Amino acid sequence: MSKLFNIFLILTLTACSWLGTNQVGDIPEEVRINAIKVGKHNKEDVVRLLGSATSITLFEKESWLYIESKEQNRVFLPAKEIERKVVQITFNSDNIVEKVKTLSLDDGQKIALDKTITPVSGKDLSVFDELIGNFGRFPANKRTER
Repeated sequence: MSKLFNIFLILTLTACSWLGTNQVGDIPEEVRINAIKVGKHNKEDVVRLLGSATSITLFEKESWLYIESKEQNRVFLPAKEIERKVVQITFNSDNIVEKVKTLSLDDGQKIALDKTITPVSGKDLSVFDELIGNFGRFPANKRTER
């Protein structure tokens, strides 16, 4: 029993070293990001230099986001984000670059989600109501004679 426990312990501890990291997303090289000039380049120029954006926001002004994240895998817990880089390019109403900003994991903010439920119209049916409610809705199978 002791040998079995020791083998289990060794395998569990060495499994941590096999986990590694995952990279999610990909942002362009720093040289290409620095090539974008505020007030000079438009959306077409940005696509040509950086490719299409990971995400587009439309809150106040249109911003394109290029996102890269690295996660550390853990044995019995969900992966933990250890690094994040976001390049935000904001455009003015003429589709000209207004701002280029680089953000990291430290710039992230915790957002409290609202757990309330939006009511929907309709009836709440029990399983019994659903079963009984189907009687008479379907045509009876009639045998046709040839």
